[in-house]
Amino acid sequence: MTVTVPVSMSPEEQLALVARAEAEGVTVDSLLRKAVLQVIGGNPSRATEEHLTGEQWEREFEEWLDGLPDVPTLSDEAIGRESIYTREDECL
Repeated sequence: MTVTVPVSMSPEEQLALVARAEAEGVTVDSLLRKAVLQVIGGNPSRATEEHLTGEQWEREFEEWLDGLPDVPTLSDEAIGRESIYTREDECL
């Protein structure tokens, strides 16, 4: 099934869209499909039929990492064996 989405864009917006697609190494159609899937809550990386190059995969992975919340890292002591496995008499 093909859905046609009429979109009015200024010439500057069209140039920016083409430039972005070229920078990501994808077609304009693929870039628009990814944007639409993000809007409707789909998963664009899995839904796309194109295979990602190493650079594209790395860029998407970095974007995904940037979207993760900032959480403090645990210290070596906090994840050490002594902290995980305590003595039974300490639990009583």
